[in-house]
Amino acid sequence: MNGGGSKKFGGGRVPTGTPSLAWSSVVVVVVVVVSLLAGASIVHNIYKPDMTLPPVETANGGGEGNRKKD
Repeated sequence: MNGGGSKKFGGGRVPTGTPSLAWSSVVVVVVVVVSLLAGASIVHNIYKPDMTLPPVETANGGGEGNRKKD
């Protein structure tokens, strides 16, 4: 073995700063999230759901208001 194992794999260079792969991954995640939110906003502006609630009807079968008073 040459060097007695003192030479590290890959030339033994010390990494400097943040690798470019990490920054490109952050950019991809940000672009995907922004695209997702923009697409959801456009779809919900085109197809506006009816969010109104129907009127509440009282049930005649048992409850606080229908109790007989003795």
